[in-house]
Amino acid sequence: MTLNAHILLVDDDKMLSPFIQEYLESKGLKVTLVYSGEDGLHTFRQGHFNLCILDVKMPFKDGFTLAAELRELDTEVPFIFLSSNADKAHRIKGLTLGADDYVPKPFSMEELYLRIAAVLRRVGRQQEQEQVAEAAEYTIGQFSFHPQNQELTLGDNVQSLTGTEAKLLLLFATAPDGVLSRDNALKSIWGEEEYLRGRSLNVYVSKLRHLLKGDPNIEIKNIHGTGYRLHIRE
Repeated sequence: MTLNAHILLVDDDKMLSPFIQEYLESKGLKVTLVYSGEDGLHTFRQGHFNLCILDVKMPFKDGFTLAAELRELDTEVPFIFLSSNADKAHRIKGLTLGADDYVPKPFSMEELYLRIAAVLRRVGRQQEQEQVAEAAEYTIGQFSFHPQNQELTLGDNVQSLTGTEAKLLLLFATAPDGVLSRDNALKSIWGEEEYLRGRSLNVYVSKLRHLLKGDPNIEIKNIHGTGYRLHIRE
C-alpha cells in the first residue's frame, strides 16, 4: 500500500462523508473531501492524488461524469465508486468506465478501507513493474531500445520516439512471443475511456513499422481478430 496516500473523496452526503474522512485519516491516509462533482474536478486539477472515491449520485455532475473527466486529465489514477444503487447494470456501467472497485451503500468503514488498501497495493505493484521495465534496455533485432530515454538506436543512428511510440514499443518488447492484443494496447496506452480508438492504434503501429524498417528481419504482423506480433526472422 502506498505510504501517505492522498485520497480525493467526492460525496455530497454531508452527514456521512466527514465520518469516512475521519476514519480513513485514522488509518494513516490523507483525505481531501469535497461535496460536489464540480469541486472534485477543480480540486483534482490543483493537486496530486493516489486514488479517488466518487459517489455516483450527486446533483449537477454525477460520479460517472466526473470519472470520465478525471480520466481525461490522468489516465492512470485509480478510482472507487460509492453508490446506493446496487443494480447489476449500474455496477457494470461503473466498472466499464474503468473503476477499480464499486462499493454499494451502506458499507462498513473497515470494508471500505480494506478495498482502498487492495487497490493501492495493486497499483503500487504495477508501477514498480513499469519502472523496472522502463529502466531496462531491450534488443530488438539489430536495434537497441531505451524506453526511459525514448530512444531507438541502430549503429550510430539514434531515433527519438514520442511518448506513445515508446509505450507501444515497450509493450511489444515485453509481450510473450511478441504477441500484443489490441485490447491490452488500447487500455495500457489510452485507458478505458479511449477503448474505441482502434484507428489511433493502427496509426502508431504503422509508425513503429517505419521506425524499425532499418532492420529487414523485423516485422510487425497483423493477427486477425487478436492484435499484432513483433516477429524477428532468424
